[in-house]
Amino acid sequence: MKIRFGVLVALMLLPLLLLPRVGLGASYQTRGGSLRFSIDEATGNYTLDDGALHFGGRLPSGASPVARVANGLHFRLADGVEASVAPAPGKSNALVFSWKVVGAAPVAPPAFPDFSIVPAGMHSLSHRQLNFAPPVFDDPQQVSTPWVLFTPTGNTLIVSPASDFFLASMLGDARTRVAVGLNAEVAKVPAGFTSTTLVASAPDTVAAYRAWGSALRGVYHRSPASAEADPILRSIGVLTDNAGGHYYYNYEYAEGLDYEESLVRFFQRSREAGLPFGYLQLDSWWYYKSSWNPHEKVGRIKNPALPDEDWNRYGGLVAWKAHPGVFPKGMAAFHERVKVPFLAHNRFIDKDSPYRQRYEISGVAAVDRRYWNELADYAASNGIAIYLQDWLDATYKFSPALRSVPDMGERFMDGMASAMAAHGITMQYCMAYPLHMLQGVKYPNLTTVRAAGDGLERSKWRQLAFNARLIHELGAWPATDVMPSGDTAAMLFAVLSGGPVGVGDAFEKLDRANIFKVARADGDLVKPDEPLMPLNSSYLSEAENAGAPIIAVTFTRHGSHSTAYVLAFAGDPSKGSTAFSPTPRELGFNSAVAVFDPASETVATLGPSEKITGNLAGPDAYAYRIIAPVSAAGIAVFGDSGKFVSMGRKRVTGYEELAHGTRLSLAVAPKEADITLVGYAQSDVVAHATGAAVTSTERDPATGLFKVRLRPAVGPAHQVVLTVAVKSIDK
Repeated sequence: MKIRFGVLVALMLLPLLLLPRVGLGASYQTRGGSLRFSIDEATGNYTLDDGALHFGGRLPSGASPVARVANGLHFRLADGVEASVAPAPGKSNALVFSWKVVGAAPVAPPAFPDFSIVPAGMHSLSHRQLNFAPPVFDDPQQVSTPWVLFTPTGNTLIVSPASDFFLASMLGDARTRVAVGLNAEVAKVPAGFTSTTLVASAPDTVAAYRAWGSALRGVYHRSPASAEADPILRSIGVLTDNAGGHYYYNYEYAEGLDYEESLVRFFQRSREAGLPFGYLQLDSWWYYKSSWNPHEKVGRIKNPALPDEDWNRYGGLVAWKAHPGVFPKGMAAFHERVKVPFLAHNRFIDKDSPYRQRYEISGVAAVDRRYWNELADYAASNGIAIYLQDWLDATYKFSPALRSVPDMGERFMDGMASAMAAHGITMQYCMAYPLHMLQGVKYPNLTTVRAAGDGLERSKWRQLAFNARLIHELGAWPATDVMPSGDTAAMLFAVLSGGPVGVGDAFEKLDRANIFKVARADGDLVKPDEPLMPLNSSYLSEAENAGAPIIAVTFTRHGSHSTAYVLAFAGDPSKGSTAFSPTPRELGFNSAVAVFDPASETVATLGPSEKITGNLAGPDAYAYRIIAPVSAAGIAVFGDSGKFVSMGRKRVTGYEELAHGTRLSLAVAPKEADITLVGYAQSDVVAHATGAAVTSTERDPATGLFKVRLRPAVGPAHQVVLTVAVKSIDK
């Protein structure tokens, strides 16, 4: 009886033994900080978890075999394709996902990671595949862009392509699916093809961006561009772009001058007036072009008032060299006359350009390193310090191989970057898609990326601020466009952006006061340490359409001492009456601060959790505040009242807290006149200086606002050391 029962049990269990071994395989995991990836070898089920967010996906054919390799995991993804997940470079909460075609035959590209389990209620921020990469909330773009996924409480996961940016694409709706794959045009990829994705997380959106940016720069060994990497980041300049540039396809022909003489006279008059412009942008008006444009019909002549010559066109590039109708003796001779470096524009290649007979051109894009060598040689010989590649959107759109053939996009962008770098020439991207911005992480000589469309109207601020964080994390600086120097709001925003500040006025319209609010007497920009970027709260308010002002901040940091510059503005300037109320703690301050309103010269002292309150004012619907910590001696220093960025390093080079006050080191340019330092003090102060005379010291007892006026010593550039101490203690 017992034997028969045993046989019966064995027969009942036999079907179970013959079933596939679902769920019986080992589970493996790897971590990038607190971000954990786990995968089940048999089922192929995988998860991504950072303790607050949980994502999940599945490999239908399982992952067997899974191996531990160099702190990561290696496993089978599909037939002929193997994958790995490993910690990203550095110490951030980030993981690198990658897959490689290991078989001999081309394969259809898989999507990996491919999460079908997504936390509920998440918002998204991504960027449209349009020129200047407009940011969009809760409409995830299925293109090569980061997806920033965040909850109402702030927990954030960023997923993005980390290679093959011209071919890659985000997939899904960010609600039921989050995946990374390739463009639909990429039907097959060859043996050896490798694709990578980066995932990073943090408890808030700003920290997640930092983790993601640090990891992606680590993948490409990219260091952030210095704030003084090239002339356009160091100095105020002259832009001849459209939407505000006086010299955009225009010159003083009514006065009998030609293009070159008009520009030479502008610089002569500016120097005589003590206006120290440090560079000149040469927009598309200076080289040979056609009347053909691949996506719109253009007229034969750009400006009918000017000569009918092939520099006065608005079509494709024919030859990237100075037209004699613009510079009769060549660009090098013009450079000798104006004695400033150039930021020089270029566009897509014409369908009939002679370059097509000499070099490999794909669509309207050069993919031949020899082409780029020729352009870089010309630039280096003619005073061009920064190469400006414009029309990147059209170049991608009308060069199909760039979005469908592996390595074709890299040939276009790598060739440009390496040829320019060989001559020490930096680069600026314009009209970029998000994929171009991502690609730019590879190139240390990419220093600036235009972050919004032409001109610097007030309506551009929202896009500029949100794009600034993306560009900053990729290692470059956001670039605003041309503005009239008399537009105070635009000049303020431009210098707070940390990138170039370029004006487009005719000489007679230059606003001297505003020019010296952004620059010293020698032209050096007095700007913050990083771009103006939104606070965490603004990501949520924009996603929820709350109508709240966007609150953006940037800083000057002298060691552990930080000064914050806060710009609150309406996303829609026509709806600008909304109040704002961030706290010092949101800005990173954990002790008492003084808040200065430069417009009204009012001061408030607050604890870290109290609110900085105000209302947006004026037709530009913005408010500006400077926030400084109050020292143990009861002093907070706001800096040079004559500069928008009052504690910027080009003015205040050092800050030292003393037992009874503070000591500042100030950089003074030649010919600089009186400088007024402002701050807050709980009691009267006394000031002493070396390298300058203290002409007056005053304090308003009602507000605590003090002013110290200095008259720098006459002579070359030098340092001034200023000590401000509490008067009742000073001896």
